Amino acid sequence: MKRNQIMFNENNEAVVTKAFQKQARIYGTEEYKLWKKVLSENPNVTMTVKTIKKNPDKKTYKNLTYANMERYIKTQDNSEELLEELRMERERSEIQTNPYRAVLAWFLKNFPDYDSYKDFFNETAA
Repeated sequence: MKRNQIMFNENNEAVVTKAFQKQARIYGTEEYKLWKKVLSENPNVTMTVKTIKKNPDKKTYKNLTYANMERYIKTQDNSEELLEELRMERERSEIQTNPYRAVLAWFLKNFPDYDSYKDFFNETAA
């Protein structure tokens, strides 16, 4: 959706971006003038901000840096072997478009129970 684009739906609502809504409140802006024109042509229309659908089940690993991967591996029994494997995987991944994703895939494959500690906290809170 472009900045100055207004889309109408069946419920007599004008769907706009958050940026458009913000600018439409400022007197004299291009968005303000455009909104006034829309209101003059359609007096019953209401402005609705476009919402982005988010996946609540999406797993994120924003705190899983290379350093944190190493820290987790150091807690394992065969940590020296695994650290060497991680180093090799990081080297191999350098040719990939997104090296981090390749290393992350390797890490999650080798440690599928990595984020199981979160379940413990959810169970105790219930």
